[in-house]
Amino acid sequence: MPHLVLEYTANLLPEFEPAQALHRMNTVLLASGEFIPDHIKSRAVRLDDFLVGDAAPGGFLHARLHLRAGRSAETKQDLAEGLVAALRSCVMSSPVLPVQITAESRDMDQAYAKAIVQS
Repeated sequence: MPHLVLEYTANLLPEFEPAQALHRMNTVLLASGEFIPDHIKSRAVRLDDFLVGDAAPGGFLHARLHLRAGRSAETKQDLAEGLVAALRSCVMSSPVLPVQITAESRDMDQAYAKAIVQS
């Protein structure tokens, strides 16, 4: 735990680098002191089919942080804000098109199972 899923619109490429964004977001999670490094699982999902508003030009980045229940609302808010800041640092200061950056921290259902298969 946690699972971090970054969705990004394809029109942000090639300027936006998903691998760099994942690294920066993982750095935020590690700096929080809330997580064991090897427990963080992050991935980026490219969105080829998307719409912003009524077809206005633009793209977006959205991070979903899935957590085991038990953290305070303040901690979850701090994590979300840290993720937005990390993503903001990955977008050019003057992007070619408007980019909306959002993040959410959500509790997973208690019915969660995990197994680790060692090599």
